[in-house]
Amino acid sequence: MSGKITVTFKGGKRRVLKSPDTLPMIDGRREAYFVFNNFQVYTGYSDGVIDEDGDFCLRAGNSGIKGVAGIGLPAARLMGWAYVNPKRAKK
Repeated sequence: MSGKITVTFKGGKRRVLKSPDTLPMIDGRREAYFVFNNFQVYTGYSDGVIDEDGDFCLRAGNSGIKGVAGIGLPAARLMGWAYVNPKRAKK
């Protein structure tokens, strides 16, 4: 991804998208936005692992047990991602 892409979400939240290449470094405990090249936005949690088909798993924020309920999304169509809360919560 060349240059920065800034996205304004519903409610006025603005985020600079991180490159799709950085997906494997995502913190799976933090909720994130995932923006695709058709301008669809998904919100949820991901471990950043891309499988042999080129998909990554996204778990919804309201699913009970980690990793149980999720969908596979195409990493090739990902424009970028950003954390919902830019600052990491204190323990």
